Amino acid sequence: MSTQSEVKQTESKKHIQPQSRRQFFLSLQWKLLIGFTLLFSVVFAIAFYWFYTFATNAALTRIQDDLVATLEGATEGVKTDELLSLAANGKPNSQGFSDDPRFIDQLNWLDTVHHIEPRAWPYIYVRGPQENQIFYVVDLFAKYDPSRSTQFMESKISKGFSLQGFEGLTLRTVDGRFDTYKDEWGRWVSAYAPIKDQSGKVVAAMGVDFEADYVDQVRQSILDKVTAAFLLTYAGLFLLVFLVSRTLTRPIQGLTDAAERLGEGDYEQDLFKTGIAGRFEDEIDKLARVFGIMADKVYQREQTLRRQVEALKIEIDETKRQKQVSEIAETDFFRELQAKARKMRSRQKSDNDDDSSGS
Repeated sequence: MSTQSEVKQTESKKHIQPQSRRQFFLSLQWKLLIGFTLLFSVVFAIAFYWFYTFATNAALTRIQDDLVATLEGATEGVKTDELLSLAANGKPNSQGFSDDPRFIDQLNWLDTVHHIEPRAWPYIYVRGPQENQIFYVVDLFAKYDPSRSTQFMESKISKGFSLQGFEGLTLRTVDGRFDTYKDEWGRWVSAYAPIKDQSGKVVAAMGVDFEADYVDQVRQSILDKVTAAFLLTYAGLFLLVFLVSRTLTRPIQGLTDAAERLGEGDYEQDLFKTGIAGRFEDEIDKLARVFGIMADKVYQREQTLRRQVEALKIEIDETKRQKQVSEIAETDFFRELQAKARKMRSRQKSDNDDDSSGS
C-alpha cells in the first residue's frame, strides 16, 4: 500500500511541476524587430513582384502595339507582283544577295520602314515547295550588317512562322505568351503578317524583329530603383520599429526589475512611475498602477503577518516557559528543595519564637 501511495504522489508531482526544458531568452524588443521585419519583407516582395510584372507587361504592351502598327503599315507598301517575280527568277550575286533592281527596290522599302521605326528590322519570305519550308527573299540586315542577314532565297524549315495555314498577323510567343527572346545577335520581340495578292491569297509574309532593349532597360530600371527604395525603406522601418519597440519594452523592463526588487522585499520603490508618462493612460500604465496597488497590499499583509508572528511568538514563549516551570516543579530535586525550604522556614520560625519568649 505504501508503495502505491508513493507512486501516486510521484505522478501528482509530475503534473504539478513543469518539465525542465532548455529555454533561450529573446527580448520582446527583438521579437518585435524580427516580426515586423519579416512581415515587411513579405509585403515588400509581393509589392515588388506586382510592380515589376505590371511595369514589364506595360512595356511589352507598348512594344507590341508599336510592332503591330509597324508591321501592318509595312505590309501595305510591299509590291507583291514585283516580289513574286523576284522570288521566281531573281539571281543571287557573289555575296549571296542580289543586284537585281527588284531586290534593291524591296530592300529600299524595308529601309524606309526602318527609318520610320528605328527598332524595326523587317524581312520578307515566300512559301517553299515542302511543308513548312520558306525562302527568304529580302532581309534589311543585308544593307546594314550582311553577317547578320539571311541570304537571297535562303531556305529554312520553320513551323513557328511558316505560311502553312497563315492567315493573319501572328506574334512570336515564349512559353505561350508574348515576350522577349534572345539569340546570338541580341534580344528581340517578333511578329509576322501575311502578304496577299490582288485576289486575297496569301503568297508571302513579312517578319519584323524589334530590338527589345527597351524592355530590359525598364526591368533594370525597376530593379535599381526598387532596390534603392527597399534599402532606404528597410533601414527607416528598422529604425522606427526599434524606437517604437524600445519605447514599449522599456516600461515593461522597468516593471520586471521592480517586480524582482519587490520579491526581495524592497517596498519603497515607486511603481507608478514605471509606465509611459503621458496624458493618455494605456495598458502599461494600468499594469504599473495595478503593480503598485499589489505592492502596497503585499506590504500591508506582510506587516500584519509579522505582528501576528510576533504575538504568536510571545504566546509560544510564555507557554513554553510555563511548561518548563511545570516540568521543573515535578522533578525530585525540586521537591527536595521545597522540603528543605519548608524545614528552614519552620526552623527559623521556632528560633524567632524562642527569642521572643526569653525576652
